[in-house]
Amino acid sequence: MTLSRKRFAFGVPLLATLLVLLLGWWSNRAVKRTLDASLQAELESGLNASVTALEIWINTQIRLASVLADDPALHAAVTNLLTEPGAGTRNRRLQENSPAAADFRRLLDERIRSSGFGVVQLLSTNLEILATSSRGRLRLGSRVETEHAAQVQEVLETGRPVLVTPFKAGFRRPPGLPPGPGAGPGGEGPRRRPTEGRPEDRADRPGRGSDSRPERPGGPRRPDFNLMEVLVPIRDTSQKVLAVAAFVLRPDEEFTKVLSVARRGDSGETLAFDPAGRLISESRFNEQLIRLGRLTNQPGTGSALNLELTDPGIDLTAGASPGTAASATSLTPMVARAVAGDSGVSVIPERDYRGVPVVGAWRWLPDRNFGVATKLDATEAFRPLYVLRSIFIVLVLLIALVTGATLVTTYWSLVWRGRFDAARLKALQLGQYTLQEKIGSGGMGVVYRARHALLRRETAIKLLLPEHADARLIQQFEREVQLTCGLSHPNTIQIYDYGHTADGIFYYVMELLRGLTLQELVERFGAQPEERVIHLLTQICGSLQEAHAAGLIHRDIKPGNLVLCERGGRADTLKVLDFGLVRRFREPTVPPGTNTDFHVEGTPLYMAPETIHHPDAGDPRSDLYAVGAVAYVLLTGHPVFAGETTAAILEQHRTATPRPLRELVNPPPSAALEALVLSCLEKDPARRPQSAEELLRALHLCPHASDWTLARRTAWWSRYVGTAQPASTTSTPISPNTLKIDVGSRLI
Repeated sequence: MTLSRKRFAFGVPLLATLLVLLLGWWSNRAVKRTLDASLQAELESGLNASVTALEIWINTQIRLASVLADDPALHAAVTNLLTEPGAGTRNRRLQENSPAAADFRRLLDERIRSSGFGVVQLLSTNLEILATSSRGRLRLGSRVETEHAAQVQEVLETGRPVLVTPFKAGFRRPPGLPPGPGAGPGGEGPRRRPTEGRPEDRADRPGRGSDSRPERPGGPRRPDFNLMEVLVPIRDTSQKVLAVAAFVLRPDEEFTKVLSVARRGDSGETLAFDPAGRLISESRFNEQLIRLGRLTNQPGTGSALNLELTDPGIDLTAGASPGTAASATSLTPMVARAVAGDSGVSVIPERDYRGVPVVGAWRWLPDRNFGVATKLDATEAFRPLYVLRSIFIVLVLLIALVTGATLVTTYWSLVWRGRFDAARLKALQLGQYTLQEKIGSGGMGVVYRARHALLRRETAIKLLLPEHADARLIQQFEREVQLTCGLSHPNTIQIYDYGHTADGIFYYVMELLRGLTLQELVERFGAQPEERVIHLLTQICGSLQEAHAAGLIHRDIKPGNLVLCERGGRADTLKVLDFGLVRRFREPTVPPGTNTDFHVEGTPLYMAPETIHHPDAGDPRSDLYAVGAVAYVLLTGHPVFAGETTAAILEQHRTATPRPLRELVNPPPSAALEALVLSCLEKDPARRPQSAEELLRALHLCPHASDWTLARRTAWWSRYVGTAQPASTTSTPISPNTLKIDVGSRLI
């Protein structure tokens, strides 16, 4: 299987998984944005509906109380109370039994039965209780409690009705309502039997005060209850405020119900709270709050006025205990923002008074002096998103499972395919040659060590498998063999045989080389001495001299295609191999009419400038440019030009001047050798040596041409190569490393 097919086999499942993940991520974000917008609009709409309904209910109570207070008969009764003899007396019994008080009670009794109000109290301009609609309930003459005095005074000064928000009768008493039933703000008053007075005066009727006095030992505790008041002015005929009427009602019966009309689902609720963050409406989670320990389990005890809307610091519904005292005294985020006068909506989950993450909207009502918030548990609010995420996670897991299975299957298929090919080739008998082991591979085929059956000679066989090749590659492979077979120089790789197998495998047989390439030589041992470089260059020139004389140019001279080995007992014998790009001199490399400006062949680090844009312009002098580049690497350990991109390297070959060798080598090479190497790297082919023979003669004239003696060669080879690479186990890969790049569009 080719590299492109392998990439396709592995890449398609991974790409599909990546696309699904990206699609899921985008879908999740899109659904989240849509859900957030819808949820925000729904929360705002619910809050607006609750606030509107609450305002309508409050205004209705105020108008009803105002209508009752504007009754002329009630005005006359109030005037009589204020003007009759002894109106300011402290004698409670005298005040209660006076004709004016009886007339006041009678008028109110007729009017409040169907109004929803429980008790009506008459408060004087000096903030004292003058009368009440229920006989014996309050101590007349007592003063209004301090916490309500400002509201009563506001009514007296402005003449406008005022709503008193819910308060607990046993703790925040209404103006004039005592701690115990029948008691006034200034005293306890007489104790009464439960059945004393009219039926509406009993404790189970609206308006009945709570008894917060100490319980009798063993006696039952009367439950506290919550109250609201509407304070309206009573005027005379000249519109002067004579007194204030306090209409008392029970908020549990209507106030909380109004807030619960627009609540959503199983966890939605709308709450009202005072400036201290105390709940003034009933929570829908009273039973849960009792289990969580946030409410006492007493008969008749609700959450209104008994629950501070603080953040417990942890989700109490998950079975955890309340948080630290510091966190338990901090208001929940929504309530804190509302108390600060802010209004808004948040779809980012934050804890409520149960520690449950919620989303919600909030608003402070400055005219009413309390806030309203509507909220919904985040799990319920984002349930559609959670369902979508669950489905997506399941799909991703399934896709991951399928992808993993596909990759594993593909991997093992490739492994077994490779093993099968290796076993098939190993068992293959190519005429008189038996394949033994793979020793190299490249873009044009694979190389095996083989043995001739009759000659008992080890060889290297290069094969081009059908699935690895196209028509162009097969043609190039066969061309390499045909042209190389005509070369016999001792420094040129020897071709022994070539042909096709019955199942379409093209192969050729060559001599087996054991050693290392010049690329490996530089990588392992660094820059080489001048005398050895001259010795190696003369061998390269000898091989090229024969090829050029035959009308062939190599076109891919580089350190990786030059093998250093031991031949016939002579160490440091160099072999030129890989004639994969060889062609006849002045023979076109591409069909006529092809734009060669956009197609180059060769290795960029060693390409002559004239061949970069026009491959057909190459001639023997182009090979000599590559020889100069190889010499530069051998002497310095670095290529002539380097760059981050292929285009940058090729551009330097076309325009840049190489750095002098004396700046890079210490001690510097001889002036003759430096001049010869730099002449090979001239941009203009006419300024280079004109043939391999000319370059060979110049090398022999260099000062150190004969210093790399046979003895030194043998000693070096025995010391380094012989110990590092035993001849019986290693072979130098002889496959090509040719780079074909379409770089025309990137050249400057």
